[in-house]
Amino acid sequence: MNTMSPIRKDFLASNLRSQLGRLSSILDNIEEERLDGECASDSLREVELNLRQIRKLCVEG
Repeated sequence: MNTMSPIRKDFLASNLRSQLGRLSSILDNIEEERLDGECASDSLREVELNLRQIRKLCVEG
């Protein structure tokens, strides 16, 4: 099992927090009906792509 360096761990944690914030914002906008389905889908797709990149960093680590 490989351990992550503190810098790498902080980087990954920061990126995950960023995506969590984006998901929270998307959820708030959907609940308040300020976001249509197409825009929500595009936003979620972008978060998904970012999470895939984060996962690749973890695997490559």
